[in-house]
Amino acid sequence: MPALYTWVLVGLICLTPIAGIWAQDSVPQPSIELREDFSDNELQSFVKANEKVMEIQTEAEEKMIKAIEDEGLTLDRFNAILEQQRDPQRGTETSADELESFNNAAQAILQENARVEKEMTTTIEAEGIDIETYKQIMLAYQQNPAIQGRVNKIVKPEN
Repeated sequence: MPALYTWVLVGLICLTPIAGIWAQDSVPQPSIELREDFSDNELQSFVKANEKVMEIQTEAEEKMIKAIEDEGLTLDRFNAILEQQRDPQRGTETSADELESFNNAAQAILQENARVEKEMTTTIEAEGIDIETYKQIMLAYQQNPAIQGRVNKIVKPEN
């Protein structure tokens, strides 16, 4: 597994909803202490679940790109319209047809995100780990070299 939790970004609209349940705790609050006492079983379940989550995300990203392209937009143009929607002073003019295509693609993406979030939750829990523990391990992995080392040994055991 080349990277534990990488995503291909499909525009800004895709990143936020896909991250859904994960993004809420991805930035530690100053008063929250990182948990480090994960059992080997928790870490193994995390790795198995994460591999499946990455597959789900890759498939979803492909569907989202297809939804954009099916509406006659490129990913770059979709993102440009998105930026214009977020900040009307940025970007260029958008035709009524482009705006309709953008809205159709965005709706398809939001529906896919809802489906993916449910599927990821079910997948994680099926591996014997609850969502809160999964998020705690993800946060610890991102910020704690000791946890990174333990997880990496599970992912790629040395012979």
